[in-house]
Amino acid sequence: MADPIADDVIAAFEQAVEAGLETRECYQAGVNTWRRAHPDQAPQYASQQAVEVILRAKVSLRVE
Repeated sequence: MADPIADDVIAAFEQAVEAGLETRECYQAGVNTWRRAHPDQAPQYASQQAVEVILRAKVSLRVE
């Protein structure tokens, strides 16, 4: 089951990309959104969860 905040994490990432921020800052925008929604989670765990959400939404593997 997907976390309800996942759409907000992806939106924050996309807004940062559209603003022309560096890749690191784009991921940080998503992580910050996740951490605001889950303040009880350890920072490293929260970061991993947010990055996983972003990667699942943005990365596609092509097999030729």
